[in-house]
Amino acid sequence: MDNVYIEITDACNLRCSFCPSSDCKYEAGSGESQGTRDTNKRTFMPTTLFERCIAGAQEIGAKNVFFHVLGEPTLHPGFAHYLKKLEQTPLKLTLTTNGTTIARTAHHILNSPAVRQVNFSTHAYAELPPSDAREHLENVLDFCRIALAARPDMYINLRLWNIGDMTAGDWNSYAISRINETFGTQVSPGNFCSRHKSFPVTGRLYIHEDSRFEWPDANKAREPADKSASKYPAGTCHALETHAAILHDGRVVACCLDHSGQITLGNIADQSLAEILSSPAARNIREGFEKHELRHPFCQKCSFCKRFKHP
Repeated sequence: MDNVYIEITDACNLRCSFCPSSDCKYEAGSGESQGTRDTNKRTFMPTTLFERCIAGAQEIGAKNVFFHVLGEPTLHPGFAHYLKKLEQTPLKLTLTTNGTTIARTAHHILNSPAVRQVNFSTHAYAELPPSDAREHLENVLDFCRIALAARPDMYINLRLWNIGDMTAGDWNSYAISRINETFGTQVSPGNFCSRHKSFPVTGRLYIHEDSRFEWPDANKAREPADKSASKYPAGTCHALETHAAILHDGRVVACCLDHSGQITLGNIADQSLAEILSSPAARNIREGFEKHELRHPFCQKCSFCKRFKHP
C-alpha cells in the first residue's frame, strides 16, 4: 500500500454543493474566505495522533500521504508544523486544497521538500461570487508562477472536476483563458474523455479535468445488505490495496471517500495501522474486491466503484 490519507481536519471555509458536509458551518478568520462552517462541529487532529499516523504509514511501507478526506488542510493551526514533521520522514505529501489560503501558506508549501504535489480544486470557485472566484484564481496563479521558478520539481494540478455540469461551463472557460494568458500558452482541453484528463501547461503545471462524482450516501450505506441475494453485487475497488484513510479522530477507514466512518476498521490511537489493516474485517473486504464482490453495504451504495472494470 503506497498511499495513506490523513484527514488532519474536517473543517473547511467554503460551502460547496458537491461536498457531503456542506450543511456544517465554519467561521473563517480575517484574510480568508468567509465561510459558513461551525468550528464546534469541526475538529483538528492533535499532534500526538498525527505522529501515530505518519509512523503507521511508514510501518506499512507507504510512500505518499494526503492531508485530507474532507476538510481544508491549510486551516489546521499546526499545518506548517506537520510539514516539518513529514520532513523528518521519507514520506511525500500530495496536498489537495481549495487554494483560498494560499497567500498566507505559500511559503510553507514551497519551502517544504516533503511536498511533492499540490492539487488546487479550482472548480469550487464556480459557486462563489465572481469577484471572489477571480481573486482566488489569481492568488493560485501567482503561486504557480513562483513555484515554477522556485520548485520546478513540484507537480501542480489545477483541477476542474466539474465536466458535464452545465452551470460550470462559463467558469471553466474563464479559468482556462486566464491560465493561458498568465503563462502564454494555448492549452485547449477540448473533448473530455476518461482516458485523457491531464493537459500540460508548462513545466510540471497541468490542467486536470474530470467529471463530478457522487460521494457515497452515508444514510443509504447504513442499510443492511440484501440477505436474500445469493451472492454479493459485482464490483471492485482499489481501497485497501493502494490506499486507506485515517479520519481526524483516528478512525481508520478502508476508503478515501468514507468521510463518515461507515467502514471503520479500528482506531490508530488504540492499535498500529498495520494491525488494523490486517484485521479480519479488512481482510474480508480486500478479499471481496479481489473476487469482484462488494461485500460491505457502503461499497454497494458507492457509484465510484463503477469506474473500475471487472471481468
